[in-house]
Amino acid sequence: MKHLVVVILLVTALIGYGSDNKDKTPVKKETDDKKRGTLSAVNSEKKSEKKIKHFLEYLFGDFKKTGGKKSFMPRTAFEYAKMCEPELGVPPKINLDECIEIPLYVNGVQKYGVILSQEADNPNLQGKEFTSSGSVLQRYEGRTAEDKPLPDVVWIAFGRNEDWDGDQRRFVGSVQMIGYNKKTGATAFFESNFLNLNDWVKQDKGTLRMRGKIPWIDKPEEFNKAFVPSPMQCVSCHQADPFVTNPFIKAAKIPGTKETVVPVLDKDSPYYVIGGENWDMRTMHVEGNSCFDCHRVGMKTMELFMNAGWDPNNHMPPYNPGSLVDDVRELLNAWKLGPENVSNANWIIPPARGNKSQIVEKDYPYKAKFNKWGKSYFIP
Repeated sequence: MKHLVVVILLVTALIGYGSDNKDKTPVKKETDDKKRGTLSAVNSEKKSEKKIKHFLEYLFGDFKKTGGKKSFMPRTAFEYAKMCEPELGVPPKINLDECIEIPLYVNGVQKYGVILSQEADNPNLQGKEFTSSGSVLQRYEGRTAEDKPLPDVVWIAFGRNEDWDGDQRRFVGSVQMIGYNKKTGATAFFESNFLNLNDWVKQDKGTLRMRGKIPWIDKPEEFNKAFVPSPMQCVSCHQADPFVTNPFIKAAKIPGTKETVVPVLDKDSPYYVIGGENWDMRTMHVEGNSCFDCHRVGMKTMELFMNAGWDPNNHMPPYNPGSLVDDVRELLNAWKLGPENVSNANWIIPPARGNKSQIVEKDYPYKAKFNKWGKSYFIP
């Protein structure tokens, strides 16, 4: 019944989302071009006449308000690319044909089409009853506008197929980009504009594999049709670090290696979001708990996965799954009670811009509603 309600809400939202929504959010005028950086590969940008709100914002509301302030995200994807250039260079040129397909398995055998998530070995863990084949990933080394390498920068492109019935006449899904500077922690999230992807994305018959070239910054107007700056706090899912990993994502490997396309970061990896200075960057930390020996833990992300049927004790720690049952139990209890009510638990923010990780107190100004325990059937 719960899943049926979710599906009904999604379908209703999709119908409503089909109408234009004018974004009346005030835009912060930027006058210091030198500070923001410029894209020497492009001359100028044409402002879009109107902006259509992203589907997630339409469905879940405006997540930009945090700590009584507005997000500092610019209005268009092109402006955001200019803003990110000093730390991340320019976004990659995405050709879905050259990306690596995420294999979908059932009992160890690769399958194609729409699979019931409960039957898949590596479901997408988004809380949906189905997982579709055809999604793709790619990793790119950072480049300047002059095409010089930026070895500290990595970009990930994710083509996410959300097809629920195998009807390929219209693509349902998204294409996202995440840029990350391993040295400073600078991170950028670009979300696709839900309504326009059918102009560029097609699917192979049967396998549903995504194909097509996505507009780049050399055509600003097209780039702005394809992408938008984050319409919500991406850290509501990307809590621990920029890259969410799970069995579905980790199934995509760099050809000829066992290395996952999406890099795996550790507990000391720096992390902050360009333009998300007022986003809620807190994660919970429990002193002495072995779950934190290797990485930070995004509890809301973990909650989402567990409600979709993922059991951490079947997967973690990778070298000996199930050996940290007591630590997991302690972790979930601290999340339920709130770290402020547990003696050995704290809220922390990640290291960033050369600063170490810090404990934050009750006066942390950027608290967001998503970052607290929700009623979940996996926690007693």
